[in-house]
Amino acid sequence: MLAYKRYAGQGLSFRKLFVRSLATKPYLQWPLDADTKCSNSLHDIEGYWSERLSKAVVGVGSETGEKKYVLSMFPYPSGMLHMGHMRVYSISDVLSRYYKLNGYNVIHPIGWDGFGLPAENAAIERGIDPKEWTYANAAAMKEQLLRTGIQFDWDREIFTCDPSFYKWTQWIFLKLYEADLVHRTVAEVNWDPIDQTVLAEEQIDGHGNSWRSGAKAEKRKLAQWMIETPKYAKRLADGLAALRSDWKEIADIQDNWIGKCDVYRFVLPLKDGRTNREFEKFDLRVVDPSEIANARFVVVSRDHPLVRELKKPPTDITVLPPTVPNFVTGKPMPIVVLSEALAEQDNAAGVEYVLKARLGRETDIDVLAALKLKPLEKPVEISTEEVLKLAEKHRTAGYLTSRTLVDWVVSRQRGWGTPIPMAITKKGDAFPVEEVHLPVLTEHRGDEFHSRGKVGHLETDTLDTFFDSTWYYLRFLDPKNDKTFADKEITSKLMPVDVYVGGVEHAAVHMFFARFVSYFLHDLGLVSYEEPFDKLVPQGIVRGRTFIDPNTGAYVLSEDVEQSSDDASGESFVHAKTGAIIEAVFEKMSKSKHNGVDPIEVINRDGTDLARLQLLHAASPKANLDWGVTDLKGLKTWIDRVAWAVNAYIDGRKAAIRDGKKAVPKDVEKVYRESYNYFVRNTSMLLEVLRIHNTAISRLQGLTNALRKVNPEFAGQSVEYERCVHALVVMLQVFAPNLAAELWSALSQVEAIDSKTWNHKEDVIKQQWPQVDADADVDFCLSAFDISCGRIPVGRQLLEKASDAEIVELAKKQYHQTFFGELTKAGINIADFAVVRRDGFHVTVELKLAEGATEESVRNVLDSVGRLRMKAAKDAKKNRTKVRKAIAEGSA
Repeated sequence: MLAYKRYAGQGLSFRKLFVRSLATKPYLQWPLDADTKCSNSLHDIEGYWSERLSKAVVGVGSETGEKKYVLSMFPYPSGMLHMGHMRVYSISDVLSRYYKLNGYNVIHPIGWDGFGLPAENAAIERGIDPKEWTYANAAAMKEQLLRTGIQFDWDREIFTCDPSFYKWTQWIFLKLYEADLVHRTVAEVNWDPIDQTVLAEEQIDGHGNSWRSGAKAEKRKLAQWMIETPKYAKRLADGLAALRSDWKEIADIQDNWIGKCDVYRFVLPLKDGRTNREFEKFDLRVVDPSEIANARFVVVSRDHPLVRELKKPPTDITVLPPTVPNFVTGKPMPIVVLSEALAEQDNAAGVEYVLKARLGRETDIDVLAALKLKPLEKPVEISTEEVLKLAEKHRTAGYLTSRTLVDWVVSRQRGWGTPIPMAITKKGDAFPVEEVHLPVLTEHRGDEFHSRGKVGHLETDTLDTFFDSTWYYLRFLDPKNDKTFADKEITSKLMPVDVYVGGVEHAAVHMFFARFVSYFLHDLGLVSYEEPFDKLVPQGIVRGRTFIDPNTGAYVLSEDVEQSSDDASGESFVHAKTGAIIEAVFEKMSKSKHNGVDPIEVINRDGTDLARLQLLHAASPKANLDWGVTDLKGLKTWIDRVAWAVNAYIDGRKAAIRDGKKAVPKDVEKVYRESYNYFVRNTSMLLEVLRIHNTAISRLQGLTNALRKVNPEFAGQSVEYERCVHALVVMLQVFAPNLAAELWSALSQVEAIDSKTWNHKEDVIKQQWPQVDADADVDFCLSAFDISCGRIPVGRQLLEKASDAEIVELAKKQYHQTFFGELTKAGINIADFAVVRRDGFHVTVELKLAEGATEESVRNVLDSVGRLRMKAAKDAKKNRTKVRKAIAEGSA
């Protein structure tokens, strides 16, 4: 009781003293005096709070809550964290913290894409083991990541180069082999002359250069391991339809990569008696399989790989050495290349070549004559189904697929990768390593291997690192399992990935391969879903200010550049020594351009919270981010304004406890109640539904500005002001966790008016995300072709209790009446609709328009709606003017 007596004279209740004793004390002395700026103490605040936060479970998420799997694409352990890493992990960290504060069971793992050529090259240069290099780099990057304050589930950490991981990579490869989806085939491949390895088509850019070394890729014929991804092309393309509303441009990229799926594939063995044709196949794709029954030869384009084997381009119709069997007739079909003139005739007539080949036809009179073939007397009639059955019988594929997608070449001629679990006999035949012998370790490549009476040497090639990442998202969920790649019961509960964050450049490669393997594992009954990823947050690149000598095109070091004294804007630059004009542009960060920024240096200078705010506030996740453009002064001013609002509340509560409660005008409470609901709803919507982090921060800034308008005498008396300032600090923690912890601790020094809602006994990480009132407005949205066609605030009780059909009627006849009216005038019909809901946030009607409607036609309708609304606003203004004039004249 002595403590109570000591504080009783200061007007402090025993309850308040009890609260203070449980909550962590703030670092600063609150309320702050007039000379203290919170923004000047960010480093000290971070030092005080970071260790406590790193050891705590962020938010109130629990294992009993609904799951949310937030995954950022795992990094290659280069040893140095760069701004691209910092950005993607900050984005996923915000979402992870948000979902935990909403009571979800959140999975937010991290691991290392450990295999790869860079580690092997670096290790060779230094004379060390690539394993040693990789693990040392990962350890260094882990320390840097811990420094950023990003909260990962480190107990789920995995390395793709760990035998406990790649054992199951090899196991999946063998399952593909058992399913006849893996083949060792001699084929023309892309060869990187610098890295001395094969590249998949996906690893060649639009200029024909290697994605990694930048060298011009060469064409070579080699025996390679390939995976028959075209067999799944149609399903994977069709599967994008259900994802398109969220994936948008990513779905388009992948759809374009897969290609139009309207042809049938037949894989025919090449035969000409030469040993180098033993494993070589001919990929024939036709629109109408029934035509095969009457085909007697195959025509290839003049740039087909088989034609490139000739010493010189053919001048006349030429029959190439190999043939392919017609599995319907049982007869060999010659492979023919046309003369240049006949090829031009085909091109002019629009004759289709799929993958540079087509079936020969009876109208190819010149070819028939060259082959000494007489016209068919009686064409054979056969159905597509019969042809496909024969193809299956002869194991020559026979399925609907893409016009362009080819087999995935997974062999890599390097050591630091997952060993391919196959052995090769002296004759060149291949046989699989039995599961009991897995994993085949990297050091065992090339060793003699015996299995069931067969003798061979283990394959020396390793798998493409993209194969490792086709399933890593599953291993994160069950990383210690040594019985299987991941327990199906666990993956059934925790998959799919709810939000996947990563670079848009992986849309056509990694994500395609990951979807392919997921579909395959589903077909085996090993996972309970096909699509591994639900929502996507593709982030743009971080670009640094880059200085270029316009005369030479050479990149210039930033320390050799200074601002021009002749330019008041500070946007013109000259060479510090010569005074020559230097161009400044923003380009993707890289060492060669001298424009990289070390995130740790930024953190050391600005602190983690300010570094995060810069990354998150500067641009939306999908947009490219130009580093250094964000105004630090503006962010610091906002931080100090938040501190002012907290200060006002603390001062007000102390005054209220000391002087007694005063009545707060109802209109004041109404304003702050509306502010609370508006900003909580919008911030939540922007994070969870739209995932536009920078705009969410802007909403918090809007709430801060609203709080600054309060009369200080109400700050400690208003329940709604209290609710706003507490909600602001709770929401702020997903962006600036250390600052929010300090501000919450400051709030907790005084007893809350609504002590049942605001738990001052626990730190900010234990609070719940603020919720919108039951009688507040939510957004009533309308969309078509993923285009926003209207957004109106409407009472949530009306919308959330209405059926889907009633929602559509409300949209048509009341809230979005103008849009539907203009839609009808434009002659656009509605084929179907879907209603998407999130209680407390929005109700959205997604329109599926009838055939003939386009994005452009929808935008035209929106333009008409805009003009009508503008006219209505002008008319309303004129009417108000008339009324005011009439009143004035009447009073006169």
